[in-house]
Order: sequence, then C-alpha cells, then structure tokens
Amino acid sequence: MVLIAAVNAPFAAAAGTASPRVALSSSQAAARPLSLIAFFDGRATSRGTITTLLVSTERFSANFEGRATGNRLQLDERFHFEDGARLQRWDLTRSADGRYRGTVQTELGDGTMAPKVHVEGYSFAGGVVLAYDGYAPGGGQTLLGFRHVMRQVGPRTIENRVTISKFGLAIATSNVIFRRGRRSESERDR
Repeated sequence: MVLIAAVNAPFAAAAGTASPRVALSSSQAAARPLSLIAFFDGRATSRGTITTLLVSTERFSANFEGRATGNRLQLDERFHFEDGARLQRWDLTRSADGRYRGTVQTELGDGTMAPKVHVEGYSFAGGVVLAYDGYAPGGGQTLLGFRHVMRQVGPRTIENRVTISKFGLAIATSNVIFRRGRRSESERDR
C-alpha cells in the first residue's frame, strides 16, 4: 500500500485498458449471472491481500453496508488496514444489458474524501468486471487504474481479483473474497 501511495504522476491510460477481457471456461459460461446489486444489498464482509510490485504483501478486511433501490446500489465499504480504517463509497446502476455505470469515492491517507470518479463495467456469465481510474484507499492524490474481475464462487461468496496499474503497467494486485451473511428480517422487508 505504501508504494501505491508514493506514485505521483497522473494515470494516462483509460480505465479497463490495462487488461484484456477474461476468457471463460464452458462451466463458467453456463453459470448464472452475478448481480452486484442483489449481493451487496445489506451487509457483507471481505478479507484479502494486496501485493505491490511482487515485493510486499499486506492483509486487509472490509465491512460493507449496501442499499439497493431497483437497479441502483449505494454501498459503503469500510476497509481495515494495518495503518487504519478507510472508507470507499460506491454508487452503481445496472442497465438491462448487464452494464454497470456509476461512481466511487475513496478516503485518502489524510482522511479527506477524494473526488468521485466514474466507474464502468459489464457482466459476463457468472461474473462482473468493473474498471475506473481512481485513488487507493489510504493513498494520496495519485490517479491509478483499477480493474476488478469478480466471480461468484458460492451462493454467498464472490472472488475479486483486482489489478492496479499506472501508465498501463500493473503495479499491484489484490485478491479478495467477499462473503454475504444471511439477510436479517429488516433487510428482507426492504
């Protein structure tokens, strides 16, 4: 995380251009569609690692609170790193063709919220890809490319592989597992 925060030049490549589309196996192609709106409506948790330039690895966790209204998801993701907690606030809408559009806003290392950045994505059989040029949680004002490839690996579990890039070159990767708890009565009644 420290290395990501230390990079200071603006990211020049467009979001989503750092990695090609994911090739799917026949079993993945037969999988049912993943809905981020349904999965993150309510509460979820995650655990993961971030590896910077294949040199250092840091563990983190996060708690999610989401509210779905139709095809729109408003989601607060509260990261817990060794050096403190950080907030990331998502606002996503899914269109009928499976495309995602919206914004993400990230808390920087000084505790301020960075400006909202535009997020775009698409669905594939059993998964979703989201891409944007944004800021690392707990980082500085450096714009980085983020590409999330999420696949449903169980009824209440999603695997997320994130590539973080600068000038179109991968500088870090993150492997995350999202877990959805059972819905409470109040969440089911929404």
